[in-house]
Amino acid sequence: MTQEDFSDLKNNPEFMMQLKNKEEEAVKAKNVQGMYEVLDTSVMLDLSGERLDRIYTEILQTVFDRLADKLSKEEFFDINDPEDLYTLRGIYEHGIERWSEDDFKGAKEIFLILHYTANDELLSQAMMPHIAAAASQTKLDDFIDDLVDTKNPNDHEIYSFFLTNFKPSVEGFMKEKAGALEAALGELESLKK
Repeated sequence: MTQEDFSDLKNNPEFMMQLKNKEEEAVKAKNVQGMYEVLDTSVMLDLSGERLDRIYTEILQTVFDRLADKLSKEEFFDINDPEDLYTLRGIYEHGIERWSEDDFKGAKEIFLILHYTANDELLSQAMMPHIAAAASQTKLDDFIDDLVDTKNPNDHEIYSFFLTNFKPSVEGFMKEKAGALEAALGELESLKK
């Protein structure tokens, strides 16, 4: 779609009413996938920051409620279930947000949660460099520049929301940060007891 197409949609009262209704339905049903569809559309339409923040806040409240429910039931998130996938996306994006604000401890804890609650080996293992980097207070931009293979992102739709492909330099980084990673994993193990 072109910028003109987005402008036409933004100025189409019927479309905007449908988007508002879809948002209300998704929030009422606590449908994370539906809320993300509204958020993604709202971003493309360049809607107000206030509206984007409101939708994102609803997403975060819902995903963390779902996380608490999964933890209390000792269940994993099934990445092949759309609601679980979008819940993982919300949790991950919050971790990235914490990290971008240099809240290394908060980011590390979120990536640990993802590592242990995602019932998917690739995603779970992809959290290990995230955990090591946050635990060693590596800046997010440095992590992306030095370790993430941005030229070859994972094209599989399920993984498109996550950084899962890394440069070969990640192996040396993981060896260098093994102590920080072990300490972070140990923190979570002590909580499980």
